[in-house]
Amino acid sequence: MSESKGKQRRFTAEEKRVILAEAEQPGVTITAVCRKHRIAATQFYCWRAVAEQGVEAALKADRRGRRKAGADSEAARLQAEIARLRAVVTEITAENLEL
Repeated sequence: MSESKGKQRRFTAEEKRVILAEAEQPGVTITAVCRKHRIAATQFYCWRAVAEQGVEAALKADRRGRRKAGADSEAARLQAEIARLRAVVTEITAENLEL
């Protein structure tokens, strides 16, 4: 993650996962984690919402995987694409709110 004045910082998926996991530790507040990593609380909550959607989609996909493939796999692919696009919109919206 490189930081330049006037440029947006970009976090990798792994960095986001680590930050979200850090906030789950006992005695750690979300405010402290956000301050430490210099992110807005709204950004943190957006990442957490996207992560929860991803977990839900993965669990649904696992359940569907036990059924017959075919139309289900196409529907799952489209649902995953919709979830990905919603996540992108959520992240861009949060970044715009920060600006």
